[in-house]
Amino acid sequence: MTVLRSRPPTLVPLLAVAGAVVFALATQLTTTLSPAGTAGLDEPLLDAPRPAEPDDAPPGAQFDPAVELAHVRDEVAFWAGRSAADPADIVAAVKLAEADAAAARLTGDITAYTRALAAADGALAVQPRYVPAQSARATALVALHRFAEARDLARVILGGDPTNTAAAGVLGDASLELGDLRGAGGAYQVLRLADGGSASLVRDGRLAFVRGDPGGAVAADRAAVAAARGDEALEGTALGFYHVTLGETLLATGDVAGARAAFEDALAARPELPAALAGIARLDAFAGDLDGGIEALDAALAAIPSPDWLARRADLLVLRGADGDAAAAAADRATIDAIASLAGEAGSVYDRGLSIYLSDHRLDPQRAVRLARDELTARGDVYGHDTLAWALVNAGDSAGAEAPMRSALAAGTQDARLWYHAGVIAAENGRAAEARAFLADALELGPALDPLARERARAVLDALR
Repeated sequence: MTVLRSRPPTLVPLLAVAGAVVFALATQLTTTLSPAGTAGLDEPLLDAPRPAEPDDAPPGAQFDPAVELAHVRDEVAFWAGRSAADPADIVAAVKLAEADAAAARLTGDITAYTRALAAADGALAVQPRYVPAQSARATALVALHRFAEARDLARVILGGDPTNTAAAGVLGDASLELGDLRGAGGAYQVLRLADGGSASLVRDGRLAFVRGDPGGAVAADRAAVAAARGDEALEGTALGFYHVTLGETLLATGDVAGARAAFEDALAARPELPAALAGIARLDAFAGDLDGGIEALDAALAAIPSPDWLARRADLLVLRGADGDAAAAAADRATIDAIASLAGEAGSVYDRGLSIYLSDHRLDPQRAVRLARDELTARGDVYGHDTLAWALVNAGDSAGAEAPMRSALAAGTQDARLWYHAGVIAAENGRAAEARAFLADALELGPALDPLARERARAVLDALR
């Protein structure tokens, strides 16, 4: 969303995000922040970032990472000043919320969403039924994984205006994360009828994938790219978002060539887009090019210190085993926990990923189970049940893992990670034929499983023969 302004504000440098600070300290590297990409298939799918562009920027300059980020920070500083000067200025408060949310998307700084939420709350304290503030609040709630609150607020907005597309999108997204596929489908239908553009299509793709229709998901994502490039004429980061989403879906279906082409299209639209680099890294690692995978993750992490990417790089460093790799991997792993700690009250956003990480590496199993149970309480989707099942089996409770794994598979989602986890759980519970089928299907999807997961899947499968 473009943030308008009444005069050119003065550029004010902001403090580095907590995660970037920790990353720099842990790895002794200097980080340069640049725009983020998109969520994975098991993360909330926020709308494509639409950062503001300087009115006097030369052609193409808005796609320079430093220019793009500097301008969004410029917007944050300007609207923060306006809001501080007049706390009753609800328009300035909403603009500040939107600018903070844009900063969060560009930097990966989850605490910027807490600031966006505070700004929206400030506007609502002045005018409780101000719909733009309600919409800004609902968007921040989704980003902070407060899905039940986001769903309820979206329903309030739609009660006053059934055609509000922003609220329909939030309602669908929150419902999907809460495991309510029917509710998500209904909300997305409202959005489709009212809009039908790229933001609607990409949501249709996400829902199709969860429902077990990967072909429909790919078709919807391709249509979203076409809409973004065509009638909507998106460029830069906003267009890159849709290419990356398509790439992630193709990667999940095992389409190596298609996924690489989509990620390269994203990089052509917005050079150095971190999520596209992370996707390329997964493909390189699958091809056995550990150097290429690590190099791509280095570039992505120099922009955004994502815990998921840190864990993946640590694994690749261990697999490569060159001089200094073990120490670098240990630093990456130390940083994962530190990022969540420094995120403060927003740190729970990382709970699912942290639980999966601990379970994958069979570290602190009781903590992994506790995180998974807490996460499932707030976010009862397919992947929440899977996270708990995976934590339980790696904590030695293979019988307890059965019920949540059945819940994870109930929607028919064709995801290699789900099948891998289901195969390990079936093997632990003595169902060899079922385990072999699940593991073979997971391995068939190629890069959809990371290298260490593929190693363990093969080892379990070999032991069953």
